[in-house]
Amino acid sequence: MRRPFMSIGLLLLTAFPVFAASLLEISPPGKHFPLNAAAHRGAPSFQSGQPIIGTTYFYWYDVYTGAHLRDPDGTDALTTHPPLESMADLSYKSPRWHYSQLQDVAQAGIDFILPVYWGVPGQYKEGQFAWSVVGLPPLVAAHDRMAQEHAQDPSRPAPPQIGLFYDTSTLRWNSFDGPNKNRQIDLTTPEGREWFYVTIRDFFSLIPPAKWARIDGRPIIFLYAGEFARKIDDKLFDDARRRFQADFGTDFFLVRHSDWPGRADAWYQWGGALNLTIGDVVAGLGPGYDHSAVPNRTPLVVDRQGGRFYDQQWEKLLRMNPRRRPWIIHLETWNEWHEGTDIARSRNWGDQYIQATARYARQFKQGIRLEPKGEFVNASRVRWSGGAVAGLTLLPPAGDGCWEQVEVDGAPAIVSTLCAGAAARYLYFDVDDAYMYDEMDRAAELTVVFREDDGCESFTIEYDNEDPTAGPVGGAFRAGPTFKVGQTGVWRTVTVQLPHVRFANRANRADFRLAIHGGQGRLTVREVMVRRLRGEIVK
Repeated sequence: MRRPFMSIGLLLLTAFPVFAASLLEISPPGKHFPLNAAAHRGAPSFQSGQPIIGTTYFYWYDVYTGAHLRDPDGTDALTTHPPLESMADLSYKSPRWHYSQLQDVAQAGIDFILPVYWGVPGQYKEGQFAWSVVGLPPLVAAHDRMAQEHAQDPSRPAPPQIGLFYDTSTLRWNSFDGPNKNRQIDLTTPEGREWFYVTIRDFFSLIPPAKWARIDGRPIIFLYAGEFARKIDDKLFDDARRRFQADFGTDFFLVRHSDWPGRADAWYQWGGALNLTIGDVVAGLGPGYDHSAVPNRTPLVVDRQGGRFYDQQWEKLLRMNPRRRPWIIHLETWNEWHEGTDIARSRNWGDQYIQATARYARQFKQGIRLEPKGEFVNASRVRWSGGAVAGLTLLPPAGDGCWEQVEVDGAPAIVSTLCAGAAARYLYFDVDDAYMYDEMDRAAELTVVFREDDGCESFTIEYDNEDPTAGPVGGAFRAGPTFKVGQTGVWRTVTVQLPHVRFANRANRADFRLAIHGGQGRLTVREVMVRRLRGEIVK
């Protein structure tokens, strides 16, 4: 997600400024405040477990000022480009532009949008982020137009409902004390809790309650990453719920990013445009990624493959068992053109992704499960070795899973290394989805061939399992057995049965990893094999 240009020096604050007065004293910018329970009677709502699709909706563009269309030096700020015919009035201030987007969202079979809100308390008409407030009334006007057309002619599409994507970048980048003078918000303080709540309050004050995207009657809020706050604790959400209930007459349905503590209704992981992400009830996916147009970024491209990448992510999701498949899909994104994660109509792709989304949305909502396909569907086992891959892949070095190729005893192997900036060492392995994927009531036999060369003290097998309480991140890293690594200088083979495997690629895009402990942190591995145990449950 793109950020405004800020000086890194501004992060080096020696003291946290004190708020001059309670932010609660600032009147919200919208008229839909306060509300009571009567305001929500008869409001449309999705229900828990109902398959629904939402998408992050970026509305910070303005052709009249060039905001988010041109960089400060006048160069093109976009990787993907909107259609030429939309450029004349492409602006967050234009109801006509919002209307064209809502029409396409509905055509794609998407149920709700999540405007990416950069609101800053009190900055409603002027300031770097005032567009967040100014852009919402035109969106509401466009929504009104669609709703009226649908009421007059039910064959015309109804508009998608509107939820909140709280872009928590504003907890660090907010220009609250003047241009480029930022406060990094401490959410454990009374002032910080007010900031958090007032941001939510302000957004919903601008959206008529009949338009809110709801689950079980409660408006949907997605939170971006918690890392932007100075401090967080697990009491924040309860405080915000209490205030919201008092001011709006209802609770909210909170979907937190995975790094937030506290009581939420669901959690998700940003990054679906890079690869399918699986939360508890929320899946994230997108068409690929390319931020080539963004200044001062390390190159990162996940190729769209002419649309095939998007197809693969949807098909992977639709191969999951509908009984526990996530029932909320977060499409990442509708129109983040800076980073090339968009599925909206564009000069580059036309309506290709709108049509594809509509096709997959129908299958998702009908509960269809796609059959696995590929050369390893009927394989007896899958195998990785230093010299060959047959249905089991060692993920490339990245994050906390780095390694290097070596030759030992005349044969190829790999040895774990420390990734830059990482504290731990892992080796990540991905089982071909055609062989095992999103398993239920299934065990697997895992064999590892490693060298006892005193490079580390031991390693533990950690794997994606179907019990969400057995291991971190909803069971994505269940701890299996630990094996000591000796000093004999010989190759050793260990085989273990893993109960209740899931293998839904939730272990940082892998199905299992080897966690290396002690010594120099260097584990030398020559071969790894996985064999599925049909219907067998290991006790």
